[in-house]
Amino acid sequence: MDTTDVVLVVGAGPVGLTTACQLARQGVPVRIVDALEQPTTESRAVGVHARSMEMLAALGVLPRLEARGRRIDALEILDGRTGATRTRLDVTGVPSRHPYVLDVPQPDTEAVLADRAAELGVVVERGVTLTALTQDADGVDVTLRTRDGEETVRVGWVVGADGGHSSTRTLAGTKLEGGFHGQHFAMADVDVDTAWAPDTIRMFEHPDGMGILFPLAGTRARIMFFVDDPGSGAPDPTLAQIQALADARMGGKVTVRDPRWLTYFEVHHAQVPRYRLGRVLLAGDAAHIHSPAGAQGMNTGIQDAANLAWKLALVARHRADAALLDSYHDERHPVGAMVVRTTTTLTNVGTASGPEAAVRDVAMVVVGHLPRIAGTGAATLAETTIGYRDSALAVHRGHHRHGAARAGEHAPDPDGLLRPDGTPVTVEDLLGRPGMVLLVRTEDTATVDELRGVLGDLGTVVRVVSDAGASGECVVDPDDVLGREYGLGSEGLALIRPDGYLGLVADPADTTALRAYLADTLRIGQPSTV
Repeated sequence: MDTTDVVLVVGAGPVGLTTACQLARQGVPVRIVDALEQPTTESRAVGVHARSMEMLAALGVLPRLEARGRRIDALEILDGRTGATRTRLDVTGVPSRHPYVLDVPQPDTEAVLADRAAELGVVVERGVTLTALTQDADGVDVTLRTRDGEETVRVGWVVGADGGHSSTRTLAGTKLEGGFHGQHFAMADVDVDTAWAPDTIRMFEHPDGMGILFPLAGTRARIMFFVDDPGSGAPDPTLAQIQALADARMGGKVTVRDPRWLTYFEVHHAQVPRYRLGRVLLAGDAAHIHSPAGAQGMNTGIQDAANLAWKLALVARHRADAALLDSYHDERHPVGAMVVRTTTTLTNVGTASGPEAAVRDVAMVVVGHLPRIAGTGAATLAETTIGYRDSALAVHRGHHRHGAARAGEHAPDPDGLLRPDGTPVTVEDLLGRPGMVLLVRTEDTATVDELRGVLGDLGTVVRVVSDAGASGECVVDPDDVLGREYGLGSEGLALIRPDGYLGLVADPADTTALRAYLADTLRIGQPSTV
């Protein structure tokens, strides 16, 4: 094997592992390294949102994660002095097959993803640090330090998913730009005793600063409190200090015990100017850091990985020109910038005091009583509102039905689809196969065969029919749910990218539109230039 076909992933957290899994399932040789000798035991990121769960479901790991986590159906804001509920934000109406938050400790997320990576032939190399990096037009020379010394190897591409203190980012010659001094929090991973139901994330407003309670599996929970700057070099908070904060700011209704992790942290808000630097690509906290408000960090990183991996797979397998990777920055950098802005606002709102706090309290009550606003807020937190309609990879040809999805939006996954044997099937199920999914509506079976020839091994062509009498690979849509959701008439096609977003929507169904999209938009089959 030519080593320049190998992608080196630096960092074996959720983002790096997701990247490695997605690359491996699409036939790319992957090497993943992590500086830690052992996986972290710190709970760190705990909330997995709907859009990330859709992507993890397609990867085949969601049931394993759900077995380790806690399903959360709502967010509540309470008075920290009395424990009285001020407003409740129900997330069960989020437009997704997973309308909830899954609270699961990061070590469990990493363990599940590492198991999936091993199933795909990728094993994490631990105690390995990236110390040098030099790239040219044909590859990247990297130096890796292990307990046995250093080795210099040549790879094709490097994905930096090594966190907020990323060595990949530094060696690639870029840095985070933004704010590096802000609010401080005390955080505890503990067991809790409380009468509150564990199906809700609760934020407690208090004149001295907010507190947040994230229920995990069993009696375990993540607790955070806004605090004054503890000072440089301050020791970690004690369990007694966490209990005192809980007594004061959680209405005296939470008792903590059995600490697993106690720490202070400071909120930072920053982003790199470019996600792609030649043959080096940055994802997750290596590309953007921000407040944990809204549990957006890991989710944004997982979606970075899903966006990047299918594009990098095409390029690494010499199927597409490397210019396709510019779309990774173009699509995901604005999302990262939006998340930085949103989490900064959420943190400032949550830590407000005096007159600003009074305005916030009134606003929260109003939001809780306006379903449309509350629903929009829930969908934003779940990241189901993210789309790429302005992307160069979003192409819509022909008629567009009012209310139907457009190219660049996430592919709808409506109920009502069947396999030919009458059992239910979902778009999420179809995305469980590597590559793209091409939904086709046409009565001409010869056209379907031609489309299969054009798409080849890049994905799966699925004919959409109204009854089960059709031959070949098909989905039965007796109630025309795909017609309504995708705007497909009797003739049309919709190409779903591996990350679940619509790339091409065309009317009618013919090979010309697909050929042009693959060649001109995805640059497949064109000579590669970095």
